[in-house]
Amino acid sequence: MKNTFLSLLLITSLVFSQKIQKAISIDGNEIAFTSQGKGNVSLIFIHGWGCNKNYWKNQTKEFSKNYFVVTLDLAGHGQSTAKRKSYTMNLFGHDVAAVVNQLKLNKVILVAHSLGGAVALEAKKILKDKVIGIIGVDTYQTLDVGETEDRAEQFLSTFKENYKGSVESYLGNLFHDNVDTSFSNSIIRDLVKMPKEIGIDIFRNILKYNYELGVKEAKPKIIVVNGDKFPINLNKVKKVLPTFDYKIVPNTDHFLMLENPKAFNEQLSLAIQEMLKK
Repeated sequence: MKNTFLSLLLITSLVFSQKIQKAISIDGNEIAFTSQGKGNVSLIFIHGWGCNKNYWKNQTKEFSKNYFVVTLDLAGHGQSTAKRKSYTMNLFGHDVAAVVNQLKLNKVILVAHSLGGAVALEAKKILKDKVIGIIGVDTYQTLDVGETEDRAEQFLSTFKENYKGSVESYLGNLFHDNVDTSFSNSIIRDLVKMPKEIGIDIFRNILKYNYELGVKEAKPKIIVVNGDKFPINLNKVKKVLPTFDYKIVPNTDHFLMLENPKAFNEQLSLAIQEMLKK
């Protein structure tokens, strides 16, 4: 786990050597992104809540050998601007689409972590046939219909009262009990920096997001590469998307691309190859 912790330190302290580029999203926000590599197929890496493009640093070098690799910061994250009234999954989808369209990409696989899974569905609806498919990363475990307004606000009540403590508690539950605490604490310290107003708004919108409807409207090919902390409800997921497929990286949790990048990259590579054959 020491290597994992050192890897995370590099991710959170170093800046990509690639030039930061900017695309303009539908509402005028500037979306920061980097691109590297070559190939007819492009991989667009989409981060989760409170994260940024650097969370994919262990993947960009490896996959840019065979693919054109793009990492981006959703609005309100990283080096992108935060001028948005509400951070909906649809607007995040437009952030992704703005980057894809600026780069004039036509054969895209969306690699989406956590909340990024909902973002990828929205991006697929916008980009249509430009998207070959979606590879989820510790996401799509249930494909449920989302919470009601009342239930979402009930969940968020503790975040409104004690934002920092509630975020720390919520994030702490994303790790296995035997995780190296230096690893988990580093991620928690990084993500708790998300401003309260933006953080709660994103939580509200993801809690209410209807994954089942998103899948039915986007009609995507989906393969997930998940950790084993949160089991996939296959019966429920297959009812929504019969072609759903998955891979599990053993002994990893929500941030598997950081916790065991070698094993994760192996499974991601297989998922990409399988996606291209579908």
